[in-house]
Amino acid sequence: MYTMNWKILVLSMMATLLVANATKSEVEAFYNETANLPCDFKNPQNFSQEELVIFWQGARDDVLYELYRGREKQIHVHANYINRTKFNQTTWILHLLNVQITDQGKCTCFVQHLGPKGLVIIHQLSFQLSVLAPFSQPEITRLDNKTAEIGEILNFSCSSKQGYPKPEKIYWIVETTNSTQYPGEIHLSQDDTNQLYYVTTALSLPITESTIWINITCFLKTQGPVELLTSETLQIKMKPHEELDSNFVIPGVIVVLVLTVVLLIILRVLPLKKCSHLCDKREATRVKTEDTDHPKERDEALESLSYQMCEKRGDR
Repeated sequence: MYTMNWKILVLSMMATLLVANATKSEVEAFYNETANLPCDFKNPQNFSQEELVIFWQGARDDVLYELYRGREKQIHVHANYINRTKFNQTTWILHLLNVQITDQGKCTCFVQHLGPKGLVIIHQLSFQLSVLAPFSQPEITRLDNKTAEIGEILNFSCSSKQGYPKPEKIYWIVETTNSTQYPGEIHLSQDDTNQLYYVTTALSLPITESTIWINITCFLKTQGPVELLTSETLQIKMKPHEELDSNFVIPGVIVVLVLTVVLLIILRVLPLKKCSHLCDKREATRVKTEDTDHPKERDEALESLSYQMCEKRGDR
C-alpha cells in the first residue's frame, strides 16, 4: 500500500468540492462590446502565479486565454481569440473584447496547481455567456399608394433589424374611435456573416364608414435591455366625401334643362322640315306632270300621298 503526499490529497479534495459548487448561471454581454468573464478564484492557499496555470475555455472547447505560471501563453489559444482578451490579475476577470454572436455558450475558468505530481485542478467556474444585440426602432412603411377611402384596404409593414436573440412578440395598436390590438406574424431572416436578425410583419387594414382618422403604432417585444420597442405613430386622415357645391349644382341643373328643351325642339322641327320638303316636292311634281301631259291617275295618287303627309304635319 502506497502513501500519498498529504498536501496533494488536501488539494484534490478541495478541488472536488470547488468544482461541484463553483457554477455561475449567466453572464450577459452586448454585441461588439466587452464581456467580463469571471473566475472567482480566492486563492486560499496563497499560491504564487508561478505555481498556477489559469485558462478559460469556450463553448466549443476553444481556449480563449491561458496564463501559464505567470506568463501569457498563446500556443493553445484559438485563432478567433488572439489579441481579443485582457486579463486582470487583481480581480481574476478576463475581458473579452469585440464580442460576437459566435462567442456565446458555456464558458469555464480553470485553475490548476503545478506541484510535484504535475497539474491538479483546484478551481473551476462554469457559466453561460449570452450575447445581446439591441434591435433598431421599429419602422412602419406603407405598402400601397391607395387613398384612405371607405371600402379600401390599406397595407402596411413594420420592420426592425440588427438584433439578437429572436424577438418574443410583434404587434400593432390601431387607434380610431377605439383602440384595437392586432397580432403580427413574425417573419425572420438572419445575416450569415454576423448572425443578427431582421424581423418584419404585415398588416392589412380595412376602411369602414365609421373611420374618420387612424393612428397606427408597431411594438416589438425583445429579450434585450429595452424589452419593448415602439415605432413612431403613423397618422392617417380619411379623405372626405366629395359633395357638390350648391353654387355649382344650380347652374348645372339649368344647363341640363336648357339642353333638354333644345333637344326636344330639334326633334320636333326636323320631321316638320321633312314634311315641308315632301309637300314642296309634290307641288313641283304636279306642275311638271301638267307640263308633260302625264296621266291624270298618277297625279291623283301623288296628290293623295302628299295630302296625307301634310295632314299629319298639321296634326303635329
